[in-house]
Formats: sequence, structure tokens, C-alpha cells
Amino acid sequence: RPPMTFTPTDEQRAVVDLFRFGDNLAVEAGAGTGKTTTLHLLAEASTGRGQYVAFNRAIVNDAKRTMPSNVACDTMHGLAFRQVGVRYKARLNASARQRGDQVARFLDLGPLVITYGTQRKVMQPAQLASLVQRTITVFCQTADEHPDAKRHTPYVDGIDVPRSDGGRSYANNDRVRSHIADAVTAAWADLQLLDGRLRFRHEHYLKMWQLSHPRIAAAFIMADEAQDTSPVMLDVLARQDHAQLVFVGDSQQQIYDFTGAVNALAKVPAGQRAFLTQSFRFGDAIAAVANEVLAEIGAELRIKGHPPVASTVGPIMDPRCILTRTNATAVDTVLRAQQRGQHVHLLGGGKEVVAFAEAAAQL
Repeated sequence: RPPMTFTPTDEQRAVVDLFRFGDNLAVEAGAGTGKTTTLHLLAEASTGRGQYVAFNRAIVNDAKRTMPSNVACDTMHGLAFRQVGVRYKARLNASARQRGDQVARFLDLGPLVITYGTQRKVMQPAQLASLVQRTITVFCQTADEHPDAKRHTPYVDGIDVPRSDGGRSYANNDRVRSHIADAVTAAWADLQLLDGRLRFRHEHYLKMWQLSHPRIAAAFIMADEAQDTSPVMLDVLARQDHAQLVFVGDSQQQIYDFTGAVNALAKVPAGQRAFLTQSFRFGDAIAAVANEVLAEIGAELRIKGHPPVASTVGPIMDPRCILTRTNATAVDTVLRAQQRGQHVHLLGGGKEVVAFAEAAAQL
């Protein structure tokens, strides 16, 4: 692809200079500060083979359209699938949802009787089987070598009497973890078999790939949206001591906490750090409000507005776009708009929400 023909900012030039220095580099890039453009400049500054990685497939697809030919663009799952996941393709394609009681029978899980204050509760095998699967999910998000019920089992609410100071008690949770420990080990053993019986998901081959200590064939590796890198992915990247690592992201835009994501920008052993603060997405008015919020939450980053972009901050009576932080608020907003007779589009679709609602109605 032809080289980019724009004039880099002083901050972008500084990042390129640091990249040429050859050390690992972490770049904190605010919203609209030309992060993708900067990565392109880094790729052009090297004649070696580069590897661009990100968690989100849509971001990777965008990168494929813009990166120079010396850079391959993949999701971390894509790299893992080619080396490990492809062997489990039959299990992935055949992975129908399994009922909890079926999984419990396979794992030989029996009920567990617990005492909650003056009450007696029974945790049924199906519930425990679901907890085993959630434990495996947590393990797959970590950099740990082996699944451990004591470390990876999520806390179960409602089975331990809270402490007087409002903190958590663990007596019954510890009993649950001991009860399912063998099942957790058995579940992971089954998932590593090509002909295993439990439902196989993408998180499983990603974890197996990490445990194999893979080597990514590249002279430099650029991790985009690094604030959403999970420990299992960060471990793979940190082991690439043959390559120069570049982590780029915005610590204040972490959105994949549910995948076990950690703020890699705060954890990566980078010898060099830099900031991109000049936003081209909005003007000074919006930047001023953004900086008030960044100061309130104790962020190190501050944003500069782009004066040629006309920006206004204030109330609007008839918005064309509404941003929400949760799916529940998004659905509520859609339903209220429909009740007012408005035509609404939910960006990204609502298949999972609809499926959940239909399941609740059937129940």
C-alpha cells in the first residue's frame, strides 16, 4: 500500500522516534488522537515483519485495509486458532448447549447441603455443574498454568452470612470449592481431548495456545486497544522476547472487563512510554468537559481539542443518538422510543437480549 501522505503531529513523531529506539513501548492514546494512524507510521518506520493484534475483529478488519504489506493483522483468537484451535474445529462446530444436569452426571457431581444461618440449603448438581464451567472460564482468562477451584471459582452470593462490617464470609464458599475441585480438574482434562464430551468454546483453545508458550513470527508486535488485553493474552505477548512490543490504547476506555481484561498499559514492562493527546474528533468545548471528567477520576491523560472542529456542549431535546453504559439501559431506551412511535435502531443488534427475553417468557 502507498505510504501515508499527511503531516504527523509532534506527538506522533515522538512516538516514531521512540519506536526506532527499539525498546518496548506503551502509548496512552486519548479518544480521536490518531492512534491507528500512528500505528501505520510505526509500521512504515520498519522494514521488518510486523504483527498487529487486537481483541475485537472489527478493529482488526479495519487495520487490514490500512496497514502496509509488511504487517499481518489478526485477532489473538485468530492466531491461536491457526496453531491450536483448528485441531478442535469439529468440537467447535458440534458444541451445542448442554443442560446442567447432563454436565453434572458426566462430571459425577452430587448435591451439596449447606447451612446458611438457621437455614438449610441444597445446591443441586446442575447448579454446581454450571459453577464448574464458570470456573473454567475464569481460569482460561488468567495466565495460570492449571485450573484451581480455590482460586478460580467465582464467589457464590447467598450461601454465606455477611460479616458485620459488610464484607464477605467464605466458609460455605470454601466448602463449595472443595466439593467441585475434582470436577474442575476433570472438566479441563476433557476439554483438552479432541473427542471430549463437554461443550468446547473459543476461550479453551486460546488458553491451550497460551500454555504452549507460542512464538509469534514477527520482528515487532503492535497490540491495539491494549487496555482490553486479558491476562492470558498479555502473557503470550510478554513472552515474545525476540520481538519489539508496542502497546497502544486508552486506559479510560476499557470495555471488556467481562472477558477478564486488565489494563495492560499499566502492566506491560515497557522501557518507553508516550502520550497522544491531540484529538481530531472534537473541538475545545468538548475537550474541556472531557478533561474535567479525566481529572475527577484521577486519570493521568488530558486531551487537547482540535479548534477547526465546531463543538458545542449543552442539552438537546431531540437527540438522534443515545449512548448507554449497559445493555439494560439500551433496551429500555429502545422500548420507550418505540412506545412514543419512533423508529429506532440498536447498534450491534439485540439478538442476545431478545433470546433472553424469549427464554424468560417460555419459562
